[in-house]
Amino acid sequence: QEDFKFLSSKELSREFVRNSREGMAEVFFNLSGTLAQNGSSELALIYGRFALRLYPEFSIAKVLVGGLLESISREKEAIKIYEEVSPQSSLYWLAGLRRASVLINLGRTDAAVRLLRNFTKERALWAAPLIQLGDLFRIKKRYREAVNAYEKAFKRIGKLRTQHWFLLYARGISYERDKRWESAEEDFLRALEFNPQDPFVLNYLGYSWVDRHIHLDRAKTMIKKAVKLRPKDGYIVDSLGWVLYKLGDYLGATKELEKAVLLKPGDPIINDHLGDAYWRVGRIIEARFQWNRALS
Repeated sequence: QEDFKFLSSKELSREFVRNSREGMAEVFFNLSGTLAQNGSSELALIYGRFALRLYPEFSIAKVLVGGLLESISREKEAIKIYEEVSPQSSLYWLAGLRRASVLINLGRTDAAVRLLRNFTKERALWAAPLIQLGDLFRIKKRYREAVNAYEKAFKRIGKLRTQHWFLLYARGISYERDKRWESAEEDFLRALEFNPQDPFVLNYLGYSWVDRHIHLDRAKTMIKKAVKLRPKDGYIVDSLGWVLYKLGDYLGATKELEKAVLLKPGDPIINDHLGDAYWRVGRIIEARFQWNRALS
């Protein structure tokens, strides 16, 4: 349902089945969807194929079958079936976004970018391909391009609502990595207005403040909240240890950073932080051990 919410009810509606073949295709499609929800991907795929054999123009069945193929790592077949969705279908755009996602997973970044940029031109009011472009550029660490895509998406969206909190968070990350801190901070704060309980936004903003040695007490409160929400996340626990370190509570920092290292033993930054904390509390040999471990 999440995939189809951008379509109006008018776009999703179609005529009732016109003959017995289409009727049976509808039955097989419903069986396929039920099996897919229960995790029976292979059997669901068989029924989805039956539906398409009976009714080859059944666009929503093509999208379902494409998703099933993705779920069992048959990405190239998924791309092919998404390509078969007619441009006249109201699901053409959804199939295109799915196709772009598969191309990204296959490492065909340039092809995905071309496809998404074409969609942004073909549907001038639609934000979805711009959002996907922004996500792609952010993951690839092309932060300036990500910001550009997100900003265009925001213009198409207009008035922001609660569901747009993650988009603000994603653009905030891109701003911060592109060294545009004031814009990033504004996005993080607005994201928290929409979703004040998200541990990742709380942690990202809190840690960014700690890194800049500003708003330390407020950052500590936010990061503590994030830790309560995700106590097994080594990166968030590390943030708590680091804010305590910055506030001069070296014993408290050591305790939290030891927990973080247990949760994420292979992370060099967390090991480095623990080495700093050990040094401050006089555990010199252990500090050197942690720093060497971080270097390795």
